Amino acid sequence: MIIEGSDRNHNISQLAINKGQMQVNTASAFHKASLRGDAFMWNAVAYNSGADETLITVRNLSPNRLLVINRMYMYTDVEGIYDIHIQTVTTTFTTTGGAVIVGVNLNTSSNKVADADAISDETAIAGQGTLILTLRTNELTTDQFGIGFQTNDAIVLGTNGRIAIDSSAAAATCDATITGYFI
Repeated sequence: MIIEGSDRNHNISQLAINKGQMQVNTASAFHKASLRGDAFMWNAVAYNSGADETLITVRNLSPNRLLVINRMYMYTDVEGIYDIHIQTVTTTFTTTGGAVIVGVNLNTSSNKVADADAISDETAIAGQGTLILTLRTNELTTDQFGIGFQTNDAIVLGTNGRIAIDSSAAAATCDATITGYFI
């Protein structure tokens, strides 16, 4: 007999009972999405950014699946403030100074493509949407550290839902990554 359930963080648990033996298997929703080929990573790596620009933005284009944001990473080579904001945008992004980012499927045996669009280094959308979190670096030296932010799957984007990371400081080098999965 197999009993399956999930907790509030979408962690799937299976309890298998076999002739007096009991075995418990757990897997996160992210892990299950990776196995299905539904987990993606969007990366904007090693470019320079002006002050008050969007480092990276990702928008869910799926008409019937939610995009759950699992993790974010941001780095600039200067002290700065990172604003994370969300909104619903139905218009196509312009790439004013930015570049289109293609989502990378985290399951290398899957040929699925992310039903999302993403851009980096965007000047036209900085500060748009509802601010949900501000992160600040406190390094005053040239030895800056990146900030990783685990969302615990708390950010869920519906159709045309968008998440973006803005940086307050101009940077010679910056990196930003958003990881998520479709359900």
